[in-house]
Amino acid sequence: MGDESVTIRKIYAVWIYVKSIEESRRFYEKVVGLKLKFQEGNWVEFDLGETSFGLLERNKSEKVEPQKTRIMLQTNDIEAMEKRFKENGVKTIGEVKNESYGKLLTFEDPNGHWLELFEPILERTVQTEGRHN
Repeated sequence: MGDESVTIRKIYAVWIYVKSIEESRRFYEKVVGLKLKFQEGNWVEFDLGETSFGLLERNKSEKVEPQKTRIMLQTNDIEAMEKRFKENGVKTIGEVKNESYGKLLTFEDPNGHWLELFEPILERTVQTEGRHN
């Protein structure tokens, strides 16, 4: 089969095509609250711990097709993020959904891409327990 010591260790990055690198950078940095790792020309990368989230600006002659991919960004307070989105005119797809494993909220970026926020049940439990000491 090959060299068994060679493995895929993690997802380094996920990225999407965007129409305007500056508009998209502002959206993900200021509205979503991602931490900028670096920008080089038409590439922006945000630091999400072990995984990076990237934006790549297409040439003006190339069309950016919105993707309905489910890139999930984990948060510790989905309701606060929903409020931030409303204050910034971000389109959400439905309301916060409560599932057995946590809460979900789908939203649309300036390019029409759908992404999802996820708050696992444990995040809120650990956070709440820490407040009652």
